[in-house]
Amino acid sequence: MISKLHKQHNRAIANVVSNNPLSKLQVDRATSQQYEHYYNITTTPKPKVTNQKSSGTCWIFAALNVIRREMIKTYEVKDFEFSQSYLFFWDKLERLNYGMEAIIATKEQPVGSREVMHLLKDPTCDGGQWDMFCNLVRKYGLVPKSVYRETYHSSNSKDLNMVLTRKFREYAMQLRASKDPQKHKQKCLDEVYSILCQFLGEPPTQFTWLGKAEDVTPKQFYDKHVPFDVNDFVCIVNDPRNAYQKLYTVKFLGNVKEGKPIQYLNLPIERLRELALASLKKNQTVWFGCDVMQHFDREQCAMDTELVNHASLLGIEYGMDKRQRLEHGESLMTHAMVFTGARARNGKVLHWEVENSWAETEPAKGYYNMSNAWFDEYVFEVVVPLSSLKLSEVGSDVTELPPWDPMGALAMFDRENGHSD
Repeated sequence: MISKLHKQHNRAIANVVSNNPLSKLQVDRATSQQYEHYYNITTTPKPKVTNQKSSGTCWIFAALNVIRREMIKTYEVKDFEFSQSYLFFWDKLERLNYGMEAIIATKEQPVGSREVMHLLKDPTCDGGQWDMFCNLVRKYGLVPKSVYRETYHSSNSKDLNMVLTRKFREYAMQLRASKDPQKHKQKCLDEVYSILCQFLGEPPTQFTWLGKAEDVTPKQFYDKHVPFDVNDFVCIVNDPRNAYQKLYTVKFLGNVKEGKPIQYLNLPIERLRELALASLKKNQTVWFGCDVMQHFDREQCAMDTELVNHASLLGIEYGMDKRQRLEHGESLMTHAMVFTGARARNGKVLHWEVENSWAETEPAKGYYNMSNAWFDEYVFEVVVPLSSLKLSEVGSDVTELPPWDPMGALAMFDRENGHSD
């Protein structure tokens, strides 16, 4: 029998929960009272936090936030920012080309097949992966933000994506019926380029850097003036469903058709932590991908399983581990950010400092705190120097996962709209 006092307590909880968002109720007060943003392992410099606004381009912002630090150190400037919208432009063009090639490759399948419907579902999403970023940089180079600034639609991509998605599905129908799909595809790409120029402006082909007399192309700028080689870094994942020390890829995942295939080296989570910490100790920040909204508190700028937990409030438990969450659609990578520091004691990390791309907001001015327990459960990818890996860790054979596998998820969380799709 439930006691009268227990019933009254349940009613009181129901009154509170039913009239308030969980985000206001799920923070543990005792933990919150002693929550601090301090770190004894830090990287420099600490530039102003960037702002992706209402776009899902966190993966581009995070990658450029890693590289911009090298520019600031090399050229001894107070701040520097690359043009995120420059890569955004070329990613859209390449993404539609990649998708149309996949449509051509599957044209003999029924339009209602799972693979074709997957290709049609969200062909122009903003999200991406580290290897997709690298493919864009290798092909198109980089430009300073002063050369190619934001437009309304690079910061608010909903309308552009709506137009491109409708056109892509029309292109898919035409390509599947065409006797010469490659020739027709080029006409489609010409129209896509025109649409992108209207929404984002035509990207620069050359510009002046540091007041020098001669102009440089974006590719020359990256090759000659940017002190960062994307070829020196590798993406490591933690996927407990699959064997470790092996390489994986996902079918139909990519952007630049002739670029390097998207591949992951799967390692235990302990190794991801070790590699990330080693980079930080060498003053090298770390791009990473995670499931950002799990145990997340905006006001404290925190990702922490002890600080943020509504299950105890509701009197329930969540019993799935990381592998089970991946298998049952409960978790996958939604957002990319940058590790910039850590708080460690006796050689063990307690908390990680994280640079986000959601502007200088909340108490830590755009920098977030991640507990080590949260890292283990919700971090899926880190990018580290290839030279930091042991030879025994590097696999050779590549296993292809199906297009809908959760490891094919694209980091694209939209802070202002509060969702990742």
